[in-house]
Amino acid sequence: MNDVDIVLPWVNGQEKDWNEKKNRYLANANELQLKCAVDSRYRVGVNLKLWFRSIEKCMPWVNKIFIVTDGQIPDFLNLNNPKIKVVFHEDFIPAQYLPTFNSNTIEMNVFRIKELSENFILFNDDIFPLKYIRKEYFFKNELVCDEALERIVAPKIREKMVNCFEYCKINNMAVINKHFNKRSVQKKNFFKWYNLKYGKRVLRNICMSYFYDFDNFSNRHLANSFKKKTFKEIWEKEYEILDTASKNKFRNYSDVSQYLAQAWQICGGEFYPRKTLGQSFLISDTNYKKIINQIKIKRYPIICLNDSMEIKNYEEVMCEISQSIESIFPNKSSFEL
Repeated sequence: MNDVDIVLPWVNGQEKDWNEKKNRYLANANELQLKCAVDSRYRVGVNLKLWFRSIEKCMPWVNKIFIVTDGQIPDFLNLNNPKIKVVFHEDFIPAQYLPTFNSNTIEMNVFRIKELSENFILFNDDIFPLKYIRKEYFFKNELVCDEALERIVAPKIREKMVNCFEYCKINNMAVINKHFNKRSVQKKNFFKWYNLKYGKRVLRNICMSYFYDFDNFSNRHLANSFKKKTFKEIWEKEYEILDTASKNKFRNYSDVSQYLAQAWQICGGEFYPRKTLGQSFLISDTNYKKIINQIKIKRYPIICLNDSMEIKNYEEVMCEISQSIESIFPNKSSFEL
């Protein structure tokens, strides 16, 4: 199998200069963008060095890690490690989209990173593997491994924070239904859609087989496998939509996300069925102790620790969570100075 790289977008939202730049552009933002650009979107959570420890321990087969930043470099990072490459936004994102504070813009353009391998895994800095994960969990015979599971769109109105992904879901699926006929897609790859590896969740596909169009897919907020060619193809066929979305400095109504590329790969049949392992948590003051217990016993092979504005004692909570991860990965990695 060819090399598999990791792409990790990262920002230190507490840095003064970066914050001042963000606030200058927020002055021209609309109401939705203001609500989406909350502090929890950019603040540093679990110590980043623990993320590198978990990758080195649980995914040692990774070829190279591309850490994508807006001119920032973590102070602990060992830049002499040949498996590390720091990439600034201006190194790969077209100038007309910069500066950007929109993770969707960053993720939909990462395929432009010159040295990035054709096969790559897109991470976030709040996603941690806790157990060894085989390369074949992500790629098999040069195809991504994923699960083709449908679900309905169920938008919510939130009082304190707008979930901008609700708009992304609609935009993503509008593009998918333009290019893929659901009946033809599922007939051509029947056993990839109705696969026993999905367990009881395959019932979703059975229940939704009545509908002629795709409503939505199961988007697990975990590490996702991608081919560079997928993004290239979408940009070639839907340049105007992606160009408009990439001009959004902050998350906005016209955004599309990495889940468009994920769905594109699935609908194209270019994937191997697998059961997605792991769990995504939305941290709060009431549940973080339970999350810590799950981490310590390594209940899941990979987890996502979603930040939340609901956390009142933020520093205390994140410190305890960091300590629980450090108890699993106490040894300094080769990525640290």
